[in-house]
Amino acid sequence: MLVDLEVLDKIIDESHVNKAETVCEVGTGNGILTYALCRYAKSVLSFELDNTLFQNAIKKLHFLSNLTLINADAFRVQDLNFNVFVSNLPYARSKDAFTWLPFRKFNRAIIMIQKEFARKLQANPGQRNYRAISVITQYCFNIQELFDVDRKAFDPEPSIESVVIRLTPKKSSITEQIIKSLDILFSQKNKKTSSLVNKFGIGVNLACKRINELDAEELVELARGFTTKRLQGSL
Repeated sequence: MLVDLEVLDKIIDESHVNKAETVCEVGTGNGILTYALCRYAKSVLSFELDNTLFQNAIKKLHFLSNLTLINADAFRVQDLNFNVFVSNLPYARSKDAFTWLPFRKFNRAIIMIQKEFARKLQANPGQRNYRAISVITQYCFNIQELFDVDRKAFDPEPSIESVVIRLTPKKSSITEQIIKSLDILFSQKNKKTSSLVNKFGIGVNLACKRINELDAEELVELARGFTTKRLQGSL
């Protein structure tokens, strides 16, 4: 649980939430971030999956008229309208968040994640930690690291490093089928792109690189062709 109020203030400052905006928060937890968001936002939708934490949040925050507490998995909800996404994510759910956010319409996201995961999101082509999730995030969002969070900001103190990042959506669309194709492509990440193009007749013009040496734009282009062949039953 986040307990450092200075970190909390930094998150609020970086979110730039105002009284015309709706915030979606995933992970109500102890409610201190939720309470602060309600002070600045028009309304807050806060999701908490753990039933005990949810019940405690109802007792602590019931007086907030602009708060809706929801005992559910936010990443299974498709029809949500919000302007800003703010979350101190449970780190086990990080990948779920970054494959859910590309399908939502919002202005910005302020998210605390494991520093190692942040490095993966920003990895360059050819690096060991360059993955499908790197491609999805880089293709759909501009990513900015805002500040590190000391382990002492949490109770109990975790064994991992944390960082707060900002996501700003690009005008780039992606589909669930393309995400599936990216996962398949990265299962063959050391293969030459030319062998895949030749084998499956995917009509894209890419340099003769290995799959994990292509940048996000090139990989999404390749995944689109791969997806078309899969849907046609050619693969």
